[in-house]
Amino acid sequence: MPNSPSPTTVRHPLTPGQQGMWFLDRMSGSPVYVDPMTFRLTGTLDIEAMARALAHLRGRHEALRSTFPVVDGAPVQEIGGDTHVDVPVVDLSHLPPPERESELAAVLESDVRRRFDLAKGPVMRALVVVLAPAEHVLRITLHHLVSDAWSWWNVLLPELALLYSSELTGEPAGLKPPTAQFSDFAHWQRSWSEGPGAQRQLDYWKEKLAGLEPLPVLDPAAAPVTRSAGTGRTVATQWTTVPRPVHHALREVGRRERVTPFMLLLAGFTVVLHRVSGASDVAVGTRAALRSRPEFESAAGFFVNLLVVRTDVSRAVTFRDLLGLVRRGSLGAYAHRELPFERVVEELRPRRRTGFHSLVNVLFSHQSTPEVLPAFPGLTAGLLNHDPHTLYDLDLVFYEEDGDLRALLTHDLARCTEQTATALLAEITDVLTAVAEDPGIPLDALSTTARKHHDG
Repeated sequence: MPNSPSPTTVRHPLTPGQQGMWFLDRMSGSPVYVDPMTFRLTGTLDIEAMARALAHLRGRHEALRSTFPVVDGAPVQEIGGDTHVDVPVVDLSHLPPPERESELAAVLESDVRRRFDLAKGPVMRALVVVLAPAEHVLRITLHHLVSDAWSWWNVLLPELALLYSSELTGEPAGLKPPTAQFSDFAHWQRSWSEGPGAQRQLDYWKEKLAGLEPLPVLDPAAAPVTRSAGTGRTVATQWTTVPRPVHHALREVGRRERVTPFMLLLAGFTVVLHRVSGASDVAVGTRAALRSRPEFESAAGFFVNLLVVRTDVSRAVTFRDLLGLVRRGSLGAYAHRELPFERVVEELRPRRRTGFHSLVNVLFSHQSTPEVLPAFPGLTAGLLNHDPHTLYDLDLVFYEEDGDLRALLTHDLARCTEQTATALLAEITDVLTAVAEDPGIPLDALSTTARKHHDG
């Protein structure tokens, strides 16, 4: 495939995943799909060289040159030829350190709340904040329609580091053209969706998710919320760390029970959701990457699908019983991961909740591979957190790194207060601690920290 973009605009259909996101983006009043990556850079930054490197990066990947206009009443994906990337500079170096950090937070807050004009583009923007002669903050922001975690950490950031080095030294970056573009995936997925494999997977999901409703209100203290178009969400995050002895014991439990860490941690989360909501029918969404074909590994774009693991907790007496149910549900979900979730929603036609995802309102994921920061020549990079956004009531992510097991809970404050979120994380830790000691523990004997909190 050519390394340089076509001078003419090329039009492609959106994938079902993009269509669902495009619709939710329009319905939401907040920039939930703004996807920023922010670095604090120490050393000598050549801003013009970085701008040129970003332009080369945009030239390599069609997704970064996409716009999403509406044609004949439906969104389409157009690939343009413009590779230029504006890199505005905000200079805060004249401010005293306390004011500098405060103003930096305000600048980043303002930037992350800027919505993209999907019809006109661009869907990629950058910003440099000067804190001192040898200290800068670089933010690169994409719309989630053209990005996912794999795109950032395995494609775009490593390539950007090589392109920036090339701009500084004049030596070739040594990058081969991408083996595929996102448009190739979109056409492959459309072709696959018309075949017999798609129908088999659709039959599975229709049976598995028939009659499914999102979990009831998870926080009795939260007032019922009805979202309307233009109404945004206010979300917050909380972290907790599972004690290392518990983490090590959980690894042994997983080996003995022949389950992955994902299955074990999801089972623990399912217990907590069951106790807090009072529901025995617990469905949790999880993200799956649709990069099973090797040529898609070097492409930037939105390759994520939503899977649902549905568990009937009433069928389990002990945690080991529940773990078996979660294991079977997880294996079944991943064996049928290619079918776009949007196809399932179209078939099941659940009651639409404006501003919410259909069928599930809780998300879970487990990340065992550490994210490696790019090595920019002459610079030391550190990752800065950015404001969270979510379309779910709860979004729980477990991270494993350097022997630690940490949990990040992002929650919609209108659906789950900070006090309740704290109790949920405490309950999750208590459940995992008990399971680490005895995976055969009866469900009724597990910690009731969250239940006690909710009962007052």
